[in-house]
Amino acid sequence: MKKRRLDFLFSIKYILLILTIICLVSLVITYSRGDSIGVYKTAVSKVISPVSNAITGIGDHFSERSQLKADKEELLEKIERLEEENRLLQEQLKKYQSDYYSLSEMKELLNIKDDFSNYPMVGAKVIAKDNGNWFSRFTINRGSNDGVQKDMNVIAAGGLAGIVTQVGPDYAVVTSILDDQMNVSAICRSSRDACMVMGDIDAMSEGYIRLMYMKKDADIREFDEIITAPTSSKYLPDLTIGYAVLLQIDPNNMTKSGYLIPAVDFENIENVMVILKLKQ
Repeated sequence: MKKRRLDFLFSIKYILLILTIICLVSLVITYSRGDSIGVYKTAVSKVISPVSNAITGIGDHFSERSQLKADKEELLEKIERLEEENRLLQEQLKKYQSDYYSLSEMKELLNIKDDFSNYPMVGAKVIAKDNGNWFSRFTINRGSNDGVQKDMNVIAAGGLAGIVTQVGPDYAVVTSILDDQMNVSAICRSSRDACMVMGDIDAMSEGYIRLMYMKKDADIREFDEIITAPTSSKYLPDLTIGYAVLLQIDPNNMTKSGYLIPAVDFENIENVMVILKLKQ
C-alpha cells in the first residue's frame, strides 16, 4: 500500500516537471516572437494550479492522517493509564471494605461477649472453610492448647455459628448450624414457643435453615427472633440463631414450619469466639 502511494506521488512530480518544461519552452518561443507573455502565463497558470492544489491536498490528507494516528495513540495511552488507576482504586476500596467489615465484626463480637460475660471465651480466626459461599464446616486457629474442647459452642457476629466437632493442639473444626446433620432445640424469644432448627442441603443453597415442629397455634410470626432453648443438650441457652420467615401450616394441620434466616453472615465470616464452657 505504501509503495503505491509513493509511485503515485512520483507520477505527479513527473507530470509537474513536464508541464514546467513546456512552460519554459513556451516562454522562450514567446520572447523570441515578441508575443505577449500574458496569454501564455494565464494558460500555464490554469494547468499548473489544479495540479499544485491536488498535490497540496494530498499532502494535507497524509498530514491529517498522521495527526489522527498520533491523537489515537495518545488517547489509548490515557485510557490504559486510567484503567490501571481504576484497578488500583478498586483494590484499595476492597481492602477498606474488608477492614471495615472486620472491625464491625469484632465490635459486634465484643458486644456479644459483654452480653455473656459470665462465660469464659477465646477469640479465633477462620483459617479454612468448605467450598462455596454457604459452608457447613470451617476451621479455626484455636485448639486444645487454648482450652478448646469438642461440643463447645462457637459464636460469630450476630449469634450462634456452630459447635466444635474436632480438636487439634492448635486448631479446631466447627460444624455450622447450616449442616444438614445439625438439629438445635430452640424457642421464640418473644413468645417462648418451642421449635426445632434443622440444617437442610436445599435450604442451605438459598442461605436458609429449616424451622420445624412448631405447634399450629404457636405464636411465632415472620421475623421473630429464634434462640437456643434451655432444654438443648449441647447448646447454651439464649444464643440467637436467626429469624423466622415463610411460615406455613403443615399438611397434617397440626403443626407449622418455615425457614430461618441465619443471624450469622456465613458468607463473610472471618472471626469467631469459642465459649470455653460445655453445656451441663
